[in-house]
Amino acid sequence: MSDKYHAKIASSSEIVKKAIEEYNPTHIVSMVSGGKDSAASDQVARELGLKIDFVIHGNTRCGIPETTEFVRDVYGRKGEYVEADAGTAYEDYVLRKGFFGKGIDAHGFAYRVLKATPFRKAVSREIRRGKRGVRVLLLNGARKDESENRKKNLKLYRADPASPGNIWVNIIHDWSQEDRDEYLESRQTPINPVAKALCRSGECMCGTMQTAEERVEAALIYPKWGEWLIDLEKEALKLHGFGWGQTAPKPAKSQADQFAPMCKDCMARGLEDAE
Repeated sequence: MSDKYHAKIASSSEIVKKAIEEYNPTHIVSMVSGGKDSAASDQVARELGLKIDFVIHGNTRCGIPETTEFVRDVYGRKGEYVEADAGTAYEDYVLRKGFFGKGIDAHGFAYRVLKATPFRKAVSREIRRGKRGVRVLLLNGARKDESENRKKNLKLYRADPASPGNIWVNIIHDWSQEDRDEYLESRQTPINPVAKALCRSGECMCGTMQTAEERVEAALIYPKWGEWLIDLEKEALKLHGFGWGQTAPKPAKSQADQFAPMCKDCMARGLEDAE
């Protein structure tokens, strides 16, 4: 191990150590989106020898399906695997009310429907199981250098305001993108082909934070996903008059707490745009 990686891994070890001392968790979970950051956080956790009780992947059902297929294939073999599956929530909402809209408030609402609620249910069903005193460390790959806002405000760990027993730990908080990429290459960590093609995990393409150009690019590479979205959009336009990635006529109400650790790329972009 090079001195560079030794220092970074030592930093990650210290973050986890402090979180364990503060929260005394009953379970440790590796959150894997299919992106490079979560690939690195999972790899570091295993290199540290942490006992990972579960791997959890959020399946919004509006992203590129190949991402979830990759996560199932690679991480489903590493022990207990759980999907926080949104099921038909995206299509149901779009057909009932139209697309979520665009911007940080719309994103906050979509996050609650597609990720936060299914995730909390999955943790409750698979880990908590009605027991009291269950405290779950959720290891994820948020990094402070992803944006200026994150450099100022990203905490090492934080409890979910709506479920305080779920504690999010940013295990590679101090790593740069270059550190991450070189480390993943050095460990020959499997990388999701979608993340290579789109430079993002692609597990959520709800339209609140993605651009029209990003949609075109994703649809060219993954035409089945593109066709699915076109068909859904046709129905939404008939029913509600506006499409994917457009501002909703009745914008979602502002969210009091933009705590969205499973959408870190979108949040980094949205907070930077808001500055």
